[in-house]
Amino acid sequence: MDQDERENLKFDLLNMHWTEELHDGLKEIDEEDAKSIVESMDEEEITYKVNPRRFQEDYIADYLEFLWEISEVSFWKHVKTTFAKEVGLLWSDNMFYFDQLCDEEFPQDVLIELINFIVVCDPDCEQDINLLGCILKEQIANFDRLPEIKKIVSSLPKKQKTEANKRINLMIQMDCDYR
Repeated sequence: MDQDERENLKFDLLNMHWTEELHDGLKEIDEEDAKSIVESMDEEEITYKVNPRRFQEDYIADYLEFLWEISEVSFWKHVKTTFAKEVGLLWSDNMFYFDQLCDEEFPQDVLIELINFIVVCDPDCEQDINLLGCILKEQIANFDRLPEIKKIVSSLPKKQKTEANKRINLMIQMDCDYR
């Protein structure tokens, strides 16, 4: 498929309403073409596909797992975009993306977005708090990322820094219910 054909197909795929339709369309084409399409998606296009979650959580999670298979770069760009206060964490029967957040040393921009989400997420949503704590604990234990986390937190405005420190200290002391 040449570049013009890929751009036309990308346009058609992104104009499909549901993430499930995008995922199915990508599975039907050559893997290299699918990889090229997802790697060319900008943040707005990604947000449109992973954050309007109405009845799409399982499809979005399956789509994220598919992305891991064809493009880790695109997978992390998509996961980073899921940390949106307006929609909360992505919960699904398929929590592959969560396993990757725990088992892989993910890019720093994903860590920054995760910490920003920790600052603004609903502290009363214990399920989200516990899952975020699991991710932090695994990143610290497996990849020695506590100094990096502290550096990111120290760059936040004072009020956010205080809240981030409080929440992160609480999270990394909690038992993880999801591992």
